[in-house]
Amino acid sequence: MMRLLGIPTVEEDGIWHQFCIEQHSLRLQVTIWTYDRDIELLLWSTPLPDPVLRYTLLGSPGLRIISDKRGEFIEFAAANTFTGRYDGVSVIPYGLRLWVEPQIRIEPFSYPA
Repeated sequence: MMRLLGIPTVEEDGIWHQFCIEQHSLRLQVTIWTYDRDIELLLWSTPLPDPVLRYTLLGSPGLRIISDKRGEFIEFAAANTFTGRYDGVSVIPYGLRLWVEPQIRIEPFSYPA
């Protein structure tokens, strides 16, 4: 994730990690609350003072970084996706996908069952 989003700002006690990416008139802030498993995405468009998008995934059981013919992106699992802990390898059946290259793009996804 470091390569995709850069180096995070980390809260003093490691409670959250925050990544900020700027592209042209867009600024994306991704905050991951490690212990709560919550993920918040804020997207600003300059010169607007407030985010144009605020999306929070509560209780996400995991994420995986994908690099394939489509490009490189992160898939965040939706809450209650798995009955136990995410193994870090299995396909995440549905959730939120975040692209950073070639541009910031956020989309829901699901794979056929």
